[in-house]
Amino acid sequence: MIASKQLKLWLIMLLLTGCSGLDQREPASTRWQTHSEHLKLLQQWTANGKMAVRTENTSESVSFIWQQDNHNTYVQLSGPLGMGATTIHSDGQTLEIHQGDEHRTIDISNPDAIVLNTGWDLPLQALSYWLKGIPAPASKVQRLEPDPQTELLKSLWQDDWEVNYQRYKQFQGFTLPARLQVQRGETRAKIIISDWQTSPK
Repeated sequence: MIASKQLKLWLIMLLLTGCSGLDQREPASTRWQTHSEHLKLLQQWTANGKMAVRTENTSESVSFIWQQDNHNTYVQLSGPLGMGATTIHSDGQTLEIHQGDEHRTIDISNPDAIVLNTGWDLPLQALSYWLKGIPAPASKVQRLEPDPQTELLKSLWQDDWEVNYQRYKQFQGFTLPARLQVQRGETRAKIIISDWQTSPK
């Protein structure tokens, strides 16, 4: 039961993860630079998919709908974790979590807020960029590996998180990840995105 509660918190915080890292080393490829700049312009989007999370002690899965509107993030979670009524909103300063009748607001302007409130020492705001296939721009990169035959990213390391891109698809004029894996230590998340909407509804 304790492990399940901890995994719920991990899923919530992973969905709003960001990074600080080592010296940034961007690939010199002009094609990569063009591709990444194109994706940076994508500020309003919706992704639908599933996430399977495995830790040292447990393994669970969840479906998600992620909506990004510039700096505002809205996430709906559902699945066997008991998160059918869970919604998340962040404006980059606060994090609001609605789960059933429970409502929590966390001030995340303090970098220690997440670990103090949840017990998870995770940084903020990276996954919205990782999902698009680019590193978080405000964070330093430990390592990048673009595919030498394309402009697409194969692997990314930030803040000791390893992100591996396994499949891309075309969605409304953008080449975006359809399958990726995020891993650090004993924690691994496999993410499959079935649909992207790249314009506001």
